[in-house]
Amino acid sequence: MVRSAIDPIRPGASLILAWQIKHKHVLIIGGGFVAAGRLVNVLEADAKVTVVCPDTEELSETVRQHLLDHPETTRLVPRGFLDSDLTTPFGKHHHSSISYTSDDETAIHDNATNTPEPCDSAYSGSPPSTSTLAGSAFLAPAVDMVLSAIDDIPLSTHIYKQCKRLRIPVNIADVPPQCDFYFCSTHRDQSLQVAVSTSGKGPKLANLVRRHIADHLPNRVGEAIEQVGKLRAKLRKMAPGPEVGPKRMTWMSRVCESWRMEDLATLDEQSIALVLEGFKDDKVFTFEDIHTKIQELAQEQENTKADVAPESKIEDIVTLKQTPEKLGRLILVGAGPGDPELLTRKAARLLAEADLVVADRLIPMEVVDLAQGEVRIAPKKRAVIATESTMDIVTSDSASERSISSFSSSASSSDDIQNQLNEWCLQGLREGKTVVRLKQGDPYIFGRGAEEILYFREHGFDAEVVPGVSSALSAPLAAGVPLTHRGVADQVVITTAQAKGGVLPDNFPSYDAKRTVVVLMGVGKAQEISEKMQGAKLGWPADVPVVIVENAHCSNERTMDATLATLAQVVAEKKAVPPSVFVIGWAGAILRSVQ
Repeated sequence: MVRSAIDPIRPGASLILAWQIKHKHVLIIGGGFVAAGRLVNVLEADAKVTVVCPDTEELSETVRQHLLDHPETTRLVPRGFLDSDLTTPFGKHHHSSISYTSDDETAIHDNATNTPEPCDSAYSGSPPSTSTLAGSAFLAPAVDMVLSAIDDIPLSTHIYKQCKRLRIPVNIADVPPQCDFYFCSTHRDQSLQVAVSTSGKGPKLANLVRRHIADHLPNRVGEAIEQVGKLRAKLRKMAPGPEVGPKRMTWMSRVCESWRMEDLATLDEQSIALVLEGFKDDKVFTFEDIHTKIQELAQEQENTKADVAPESKIEDIVTLKQTPEKLGRLILVGAGPGDPELLTRKAARLLAEADLVVADRLIPMEVVDLAQGEVRIAPKKRAVIATESTMDIVTSDSASERSISSFSSSASSSDDIQNQLNEWCLQGLREGKTVVRLKQGDPYIFGRGAEEILYFREHGFDAEVVPGVSSALSAPLAAGVPLTHRGVADQVVITTAQAKGGVLPDNFPSYDAKRTVVVLMGVGKAQEISEKMQGAKLGWPADVPVVIVENAHCSNERTMDATLATLAQVVAEKKAVPPSVFVIGWAGAILRSVQ
């Protein structure tokens, strides 16, 4: 028998599905950082959620805020896990407190009467008895999914076994063998969801792959999908019969293949109607065709208006002036150094409320994912190709089609990105949206926050500003470096390696034995910083400690030790990457010398 050229089966994969849990009951056990992420995921999927967490444990701010914001679809049960939680419908949990008799038999005390009742296997300290559920197997499960996000391994194992007994899908955080399913690292842009799974083997690597994919998606892909969905719905309504199903599918495929993603994103009611005119004759109009038709229609309308009596024109103008215009709201929000738990409460709330979030590129997705509305992330810097006679700007769309021999980032590249971010914000504001401009660290510490305030004022919009924890202050703390210390350091200078034009500032700080210098955005200029500070003009000794803090307060945080003389060497050998902070001064030796 001759085998056909069919790809062989490659065992060991997970089956990746889009699980529809709308209006389903999800039980989350725990209230910390992991539980917060799980809560966001299931709420965005429109589930009903019960969170079980003892009131003796502090709920994360994210969990607390979402419980307050979604009273119809969430419930908090402030106690430890009970087996009966698996068979209790949403909203029917009894808020009991757990106490113990003298012989360590557990009892539940009713909050109203304080009368002990037999416990149905409350858990604390040692694994509970499994006889309760086994002896009352007639109780049907009232939970569709269980997510355990606690550090208690014996309790997690018990929960897993009880879920298996009731055939409830369960995920035990950080214990892959006790997971019926894994959470993928996801990127979401409106209806677009991209999921990356490593089958539980490398969650951090999944995050890195996810971010790489997100960085290379076409511009406005989420908007394009939304508009194509509207086009598809109108087409189905116009040609509903199953007999035209194949024609619909083929025609829609041709539309998607013929239009650029950015052009699909511009579809509106008028252009959708014009595109649909081609379906009957199996014709696909191009973006240029539609643009020409719209211009022709606009011209016809202008010609018609010219024939309208002057009184009618005046009446139309008065009507337009009487129509109130909805004004947008702009808030510059400091995202802090990267840990979602270090966001201010106000920042977390505004992220959840915003219609549009425009974010800096290096902000971790764990923070960006707190946004519930549309999210747009700063694009990569465009390549500047140096040739003997000209400088060619290459966008990410065209760079793959050309050979780039050498390139470097320039001030114009940063300015182009800044302009794009400003335009996105203006677009949302003019549409009456609440726009959050999410900025790394603090907006006013080398965040170009004041520049943006002035820009938006020129365009008629005032901005609110919400402070954030700057990495200039938090990164040294994460590395165990006190910026000030009596007798050692009584002055702190915060500076950047990327002044206007992408160069080191002219007024880089000179040497003072009791001065600590914090340098932001310095990885690419480590050699230049080292040489400049050791030069005769600034006079810094070669052996002054330098602590390099990479991705401060993030899961991939890394700290490296150097001196001014070895700074460039350590950056190169350790392959340090942005965002990194250099802490320079004798304060760097106070605590780290004994580690």
